Amino acid sequence: MFAECQQFLKEALKEAGIRTLPITTMKQLKLCADSHIGAILFEEETLTRSGSKRIYRNERGDQQKRRKVFDRSMTFDVIIGEYTAEKAEEIYERFLRTVERGLYIDGNFTGAEIEGADWVEKEDSILKAKVAVQVKVRFDGGVYRDTGYIDISEKDLGVQIENISRKETISNGESTGAGGDAAEGE
Repeated sequence: MFAECQQFLKEALKEAGIRTLPITTMKQLKLCADSHIGAILFEEETLTRSGSKRIYRNERGDQQKRRKVFDRSMTFDVIIGEYTAEKAEEIYERFLRTVERGLYIDGNFTGAEIEGADWVEKEDSILKAKVAVQVKVRFDGGVYRDTGYIDISEKDLGVQIENISRKETISNGESTGAGGDAAEGE
C-alpha cells in the first residue's frame, strides 16, 4: 500500500505542475537548494483490527469471502514550494483538483482524503523556496484475506434428510424406498 500511495501522489504532483522528481526523504529535502520543489514525506501509519467481510464471486464464478483483517490508515505530507505565493497557490489548486477520491490496490479500494494544509514562508522553513504549502493526505485501506466456500454437493456430510411431503427418507441423495408416491397409488 505504501508504494502505491506514494506513486499516486507523485503522479498528482506531476500533473499539478511540479517539473522535478518529487523528494521522498527529509535528508534530501534539507539538502535541496531549489525553490521550485515537490516532496512526499511519509508521516505515520495506524492499524486496527477489523472483522468486516464481503461475499463476492471471483473471475471463475466461485463464491468467496473477503475478510478485512486490519483497517490501515497511512498519512503523507505533500510539500509544494515555489518562488512566489501566486505560483505556489496555482500548483496547490491544480494538485487539489488532480487528487482523485482514491485508488484500487489489488482490487480493493483505498480512499484518499486531504485533511488540511499549512502555508509556510521562507523564514519558518528549512526549504529554499520563498513560499511552501504542506498538504496532509490520508489513505484509508486495509489488509485482506480471501477464503473460499466448500462445495457441499461433492461431500458426504453424514446427514439424513427426511422428505415429509412424500414420506420417504433420503440419505446422501439416494432414496430408501420407504413410503413414496408409487406405493400410495397401488
